[in-house]
Amino acid sequence: MSPPPPGWRITGGANYKSNARPAVNPRKAMQEWLALADAVLASGAEVCVLPPPAPPALLSGLMYTANAGWLVTADRFEVANLSVGHRKAEQVYLREVLPGLLGLSVEVSTAVWEGQADMCTLGPSSVILSYGVRSVVESAAEVEGLLPPGALTQAARLREPFFHGDTCMDLVETPSGSAWLVFPGAFAAEEEYLDARAFAEREAEVLEISQGDALAYACNSLSLGRSLLVPEGLSAELTGRLVARGVEPRPLDFGELFGKGGGGPRCLVNELRGLERPPPGTSYREKRGELLDAVAGYPTAT
Repeated sequence: MSPPPPGWRITGGANYKSNARPAVNPRKAMQEWLALADAVLASGAEVCVLPPPAPPALLSGLMYTANAGWLVTADRFEVANLSVGHRKAEQVYLREVLPGLLGLSVEVSTAVWEGQADMCTLGPSSVILSYGVRSVVESAAEVEGLLPPGALTQAARLREPFFHGDTCMDLVETPSGSAWLVFPGAFAAEEEYLDARAFAEREAEVLEISQGDALAYACNSLSLGRSLLVPEGLSAELTGRLVARGVEPRPLDFGELFGKGGGGPRCLVNELRGLERPPPGTSYREKRGELLDAVAGYPTAT
């Protein structure tokens, strides 16, 4: 996870929440980020902190680390090749910082590809690779080539405003197994959805959701054990269906990071599966105090 910097503002306006380039409150954004990091820590997981570049440099989308890329193996990270202009510089920063921060090698995607945000992992060897709005179709084959031998993939083409797979698909763990949260209308054609559904059904129960819940980013939730970290605003109907399956939705306020920036809990996290613990100097558990102290120095408007 990467905290928003004090100078955070909307620069690109490249999604349906940020396209009006609303004024933001960096202090509240940082408080939202800290609440999410605390919730992840409380679940038993650890958090590695990716620091933003020092001012005056500004990478306004870096905090949405699901787009950073993907940890292919414990010693190799594939850096994303982002599509929108205001986020292109993130690739250069990640190539410079990640080897020393995490102690691994980095490579860069050849195809335009937006990282974990377009990878819906259903199991250790079963992944839906989305494309069509940001990532290009060629990215699916490139990522498939990085997966372990025998891994199964399904390419799925999306449509606006569902610019990443993690805006319309999410694997949720329940006491009785996995559930695949999905909004069928996010797919570019009915056939695309039916193919993805048939693929997912082999690994999980399918839970279709409404357009309202999809636009509230129900599928951008973060599943941690029985807890599901969700943005505020999910319908009572969907909440009831999740609770009935033994899931404990935990609504969090993302008025700045999602309401204005367009990224929810899943957007703000890059899962480093394969790392046993945070590398030295990266642990949120150790850095939490200094990050909390920094909040007072954040402006309340930009």
